[in-house]
Amino acid sequence: GRVDAHIICIQFLQTNPLQTTPMMYQRVPTELTETSLRGKVMSAIATASIATFFLLETKEYVSPSWGADLTLARPGDDDPRVRLNFEITMMDLPCEQATVDVHSTVGFEKNVTKNVRKYPVDGEGVRQRYEARNWHQDDVELWDPAVPETIDDLHEDGEDAISLTDQSFPYALEEFPYLFVKFYRSGDCTHCDDLAPTWEALGEVITDTAMTLVDEYMEEEDEASRYSDDEYEAAVNRMAPVLVTKLDCAAYPSICDEQKIRAYPTLRAFVDGKAKGDYNGHRTVMELVHWLSHIEADNREPGELKMQSVVEHASERTIRNDEEEEWNEALTYYRAPRNSWNVTQHPGCTLSGHVMVDKAPGKFLIHAQSYGHDMAAHMTNLSHIVHHFSFGDPDAQTYMEERGFPGMASGFVESLRPMDGNVYVTGELHQAYHHHLRVVATEFGDGKVFRWAGGKIRRVFRILQNSQLSTYRRHIVPEAKFSYDLSPIAVSYLEESRSWYDYLTGVLAIVGGAFTVVGMMDSGLSTLSRDKRRPQYCY
Repeated sequence: GRVDAHIICIQFLQTNPLQTTPMMYQRVPTELTETSLRGKVMSAIATASIATFFLLETKEYVSPSWGADLTLARPGDDDPRVRLNFEITMMDLPCEQATVDVHSTVGFEKNVTKNVRKYPVDGEGVRQRYEARNWHQDDVELWDPAVPETIDDLHEDGEDAISLTDQSFPYALEEFPYLFVKFYRSGDCTHCDDLAPTWEALGEVITDTAMTLVDEYMEEEDEASRYSDDEYEAAVNRMAPVLVTKLDCAAYPSICDEQKIRAYPTLRAFVDGKAKGDYNGHRTVMELVHWLSHIEADNREPGELKMQSVVEHASERTIRNDEEEEWNEALTYYRAPRNSWNVTQHPGCTLSGHVMVDKAPGKFLIHAQSYGHDMAAHMTNLSHIVHHFSFGDPDAQTYMEERGFPGMASGFVESLRPMDGNVYVTGELHQAYHHHLRVVATEFGDGKVFRWAGGKIRRVFRILQNSQLSTYRRHIVPEAKFSYDLSPIAVSYLEESRSWYDYLTGVLAIVGGAFTVVGMMDSGLSTLSRDKRRPQYCY
């Protein structure tokens, strides 16, 4: 019985075709399969899982991802410099004195004018349409070579350029319709000392002209109408087309502060007690006389003009050869009237443009400077408005503002120009704001392009800014300083896409994995529900 049944079971197993031939991919015969409700449910679960994961995988494949990384800042191109963009309004600094300098640890540039524009700002804060000239004043003559005498030699017969005091200055403004004042500082102004002989020579020319006019008038009158010495001197001052004077700002600082004298010497013309302009041309007698003649022509009737006589006396005093005679004739007949500059109407200046700075720690400076002048430190006000200040290519910044990139942090665009719209006002003398800027390069673009063509990556610069109010020593002229330090570490945002074979591998893994997991679930359920009884003849 039992032995025979056991032998029959062994023979059945040995003769079973499913067990005799080992195969890698075995197929269940059709007659052994059957449709069941559990099989339908498992098939639906498998189909839904495959479809869901296939859609998610496809979406991830077609949607590029962004990854962040910290790297050493790449040079980007062969230029070892980076662009600095700015638009800054100096609220109380004239354009002819506003100077841009760039300093770094590897070099410096002084009085940068390339790609820098200046626009005057009037007393109401309105920017003018016309562009101020970026003066290169190193070719301006600071004294008249046609006046070889020293100031002591010229003073031997008295001073023709009248010295004013805090008492006589208001009187002169009220009594004399045309007043030409040299505001200077004695003791420490070399440019004032250089101009002194020329200014005295100008006073002599004006005085000689007035004396000639008085003498001509006296010749027309009888003997009884001749003047005494005091009356004659008063008549000369009255007949002078303009009264040439000077005022020492070291002795009378209140007058100079009231007149807002920012640099020494300042040559200012007054008409009927009001400032008409400051002279900034060649400091020669002939140039000064011609400028005064234009001032007179703008404010006197044609029949009252007197400066032509002064021009003739100035020619006799200073012209030394035929070449200078031709130059004087050109000034007289062909030179257009020169518009005077009134600093009370145009106290400020807007500077805009860009400069190229070294990729090294450095400073961007805006300060008061003028060739041929010594600046008044206590009158230098560097209060300013920062309309725009940034580093890098403006097109890349515009791209970031308009498009950005997925996952861009809030405030990222603002960090490219954190100072825009800020106002920095100094409330005390001898003060100026210093801005400390930490600059970090941020690169973004396609990952493959980044690896193989780094020069095509868009690059912007984020700025971490801190501003402090600094106090200067009394003899040092303040300056608006922007100190920057470019970080050697760059933040890279790379757009990364998956390869096609990676996507295909993922799809196959989803299909195979879904079938495997569902099969394992079905097998487990079958095991739990299967009848555990075995054939009685198999022991």
